[in-house]
Amino acid sequence: MKSKTKKKETKPYKGEVKKLSKKIEEIEKEKQGYLAHAQRCKADFLNYKREEGERIKELIDFEKGGWALELLSILDYFKRARDGILEKDKGSPVLEGFLQIQRYFEDFLKNQGVEGLETKKGMKFDPNFDEVIEVEENQEKEEGIILEIIQKGYKFNNKLIRPAKVKVSGKNKPEINN
Repeated sequence: MKSKTKKKETKPYKGEVKKLSKKIEEIEKEKQGYLAHAQRCKADFLNYKREEGERIKELIDFEKGGWALELLSILDYFKRARDGILEKDKGSPVLEGFLQIQRYFEDFLKNQGVEGLETKKGMKFDPNFDEVIEVEENQEKEEGIILEIIQKGYKFNNKLIRPAKVKVSGKNKPEINN
């Protein structure tokens, strides 16, 4: 008789155990949903943080590129001054100091990511890096060959900040008779 009594006593709890088991399953599913959501939020935040860091770096580089472009005009003045040095003055200590300042300034710009373009006389004009300032009629050379570099071009962190200004060869256009 004892065994019958135990069966009767456990039966009322069986329904409660099923309810509690179902509730535990629901809570477990809900917990997994919250965990997945938290993981997505964390991943989204980390992606946002990385993208924001890249955006800030781009803004800083853009600003530095503007500064570099302004500083290039100083380098142009150095070049003009150096080109105007008379042959008799070439051994002067003052001149050597001037040239040392120019080299220091060029090294400073290079360390900041500013590089000169490799535009040379005799090369074919490249519209991606060169800006034509003048076309000189020249029957001996192919059209679009660089004859003179008027102003050197530069890039900053591999982005063009100033195209080279060049003079190129062109062909004589035939006259139209009316």
